Amino acid sequence: MLAGVILLVALGITAYCVRLRSTAKALIASAYSIRTTTDAEREIAMWRKRSGRDLWTETDHTGGDHSYDAEIDNIPIARLRIVKPTSVAVGVTMRQGKLRSVTLIESTGWYPVASVWVQEWFDEDLKNRFHVAGNRRPSTATVEFPSTMPEPQREKAFAINANCLIKPNGCRSAEEILPGVWHLEDTVAPD
Repeated sequence: MLAGVILLVALGITAYCVRLRSTAKALIASAYSIRTTTDAEREIAMWRKRSGRDLWTETDHTGGDHSYDAEIDNIPIARLRIVKPTSVAVGVTMRQGKLRSVTLIESTGWYPVASVWVQEWFDEDLKNRFHVAGNRRPSTATVEFPSTMPEPQREKAFAINANCLIKPNGCRSAEEILPGVWHLEDTVAPD
């Protein structure tokens, strides 16, 4: 009987982990697919239909920005000490009805131990380059780039590791969250 209960709990946790990772991968793919205001509105509507209105929160900011934010985390299994607490968040910012930026963040740890912030700008006049900064290198990285970045480079920037949500020790560095993060600037040819 006890073995049956343990097996059922293990299967439940496994099913939860598979669904969690799959949902995080889909959210990351949604962030990557946003190229226009119409794309952003479509993705937000799709996620609201799929996960209910509670997944996306809306906020108005000083200066006229309007943000839509979604977050997926593994707190239920992190409290069981099966994994390190990890979250994947996507933010879409608009100003006067036009897409301003898409932000993708993954953090691991209670304080966080490691974190990567990826931000694609649509209304800024930036060169086709990545700007990679790390205030606590190697554990924390920020990647910023314009929406005019070529697709192969954009793909590298959005290659966030959804496995961090289900990895027993979590991801312990920015490099584990976004492989190659410290070399992104080197991958872009000069203008």
